[in-house]
Amino acid sequence: MNKAPSVVSSHDIHHIGRVWKNVKQTAESMNVDWEVLIAATFLHDLGRHYPKGVGEHGPISAPLAKKILERVDFPTDKIENVIISIKYHDESFPSDKRTTQESKVLYDADKLDMFGAVGVSRYLIFYAMRNKTLKETVEYALKNLPLRFNRLEFDKTKKFAEPNFEFALQYFKKLKQEID
Repeated sequence: MNKAPSVVSSHDIHHIGRVWKNVKQTAESMNVDWEVLIAATFLHDLGRHYPKGVGEHGPISAPLAKKILERVDFPTDKIENVIISIKYHDESFPSDKRTTQESKVLYDADKLDMFGAVGVSRYLIFYAMRNKTLKETVEYALKNLPLRFNRLEFDKTKKFAEPNFEFALQYFKKLKQEID
């Protein structure tokens, strides 16, 4: 991340730490490859810190991650699973692209960071950095939050996310009321 052109604060090391916490909670009692999940979690947003990574960044992150994995002698037979997990973690990809349990876990764990007080703050920071007005940010959040929630891969994740999803949704509804 430090070698990237610019670090996007909404996708910094603190985001990665929260995603890792979510990965552990989501994958608890699942039969997953933890080595794959560690690598995918820590490398999934590399592309976000490059100019072309403003939107869909999984396909930008994946080749950057592959170079790192090869350089550190990551087990060759696990690299493809890490790359699938990273490449398809963007919400724009349909669920059928996430063909491994690890890719589904990473997807959900990453999306969980968009709910709750932290999620609200991340929306506000991310879209302010893109020069969006508060009204544009609120309208986008109100449209996007339910999509993110409904596209979560596991019922277990939805149950865990529901209170934070409701908090974020209510916050943006209230904010919309106040700015309209």
